[in-house]
Amino acid sequence: MSLSISGCYKTTRIVEKNVAPSVVKDATVGDLVKQLNGNYDAIKSFSASVTIAASTGGGRTGKVTDYTSFKGYILMRKPRDLYVVLQIPVFGSVAMEMVSDGTNFKLLIPSQNKARVGTDEVKTPSKNSLENLRPGIFFDSILLRSVGADEFVTVTESERTLPADPKTHTVVVEPDYDLVILGRPKDAAADKQTMTTRRVIHYSRETLLPYKQDIYDEAGRVVTTVNYSKYQKYGEIEFPGEIDITRPFDEYALKIAIVKLTPNQPLDDEQFKLEIPAGMTVQRMD
Repeated sequence: MSLSISGCYKTTRIVEKNVAPSVVKDATVGDLVKQLNGNYDAIKSFSASVTIAASTGGGRTGKVTDYTSFKGYILMRKPRDLYVVLQIPVFGSVAMEMVSDGTNFKLLIPSQNKARVGTDEVKTPSKNSLENLRPGIFFDSILLRSVGADEFVTVTESERTLPADPKTHTVVVEPDYDLVILGRPKDAAADKQTMTTRRVIHYSRETLLPYKQDIYDEAGRVVTTVNYSKYQKYGEIEFPGEIDITRPFDEYALKIAIVKLTPNQPLDDEQFKLEIPAGMTVQRMD
């Protein structure tokens, strides 16, 4: 029976061949934490010329709406100062201007003669998914924060499959490290033995650079996924040229392309101030 099954009743199909990358680097959990903390500490501030494209919708709404890409620039200064301005295509006038000190934000939309003010943390979600976009999402996505003194880490190994090479039709299966950052729940009454996942940072073992970050909420849900690609050197700092942010529960996504980045230039307080013009309608958002 075994001879007849193996000899006659079979077919062979051609599939794309899986190969490993030519270089695979090793690192300990201590190495990854040291690199993460060092990269975060190396950037005190930056100014960046960018293009940003947004999309909204997904499986729950049954449709996706893509918005026109905007040029603009982003200023960041630690600990949590942020200024973002986007310009209307062709005309170059301001489409949106936003500033935050890490606790509260202001946002101006001149074309609608509207302003929004509120807290960086969403307390009452809006049905309009883009209205749930808060400055902290920019900060936490663009800069990979260091491991806090109250956090714990562990590392696991896995792999990801990269798109097939169109010429050779080979698929690269790349091993990676997943740095899991844990913390105790905010609920003081919780069991002291309980830990929650706060972030998972995925590292390519070909480059030992982060290619993805998953950010979790207290319920253990992935609320933000960020993909990093096209790394470039800006002085001594290696920084991703493309940053794709997805918010699965809010159902919106942002694609940020870095056109030019200048790290650690002096930024003063005036650059993070934004006045609401007289007569502009102000909406409070918490």
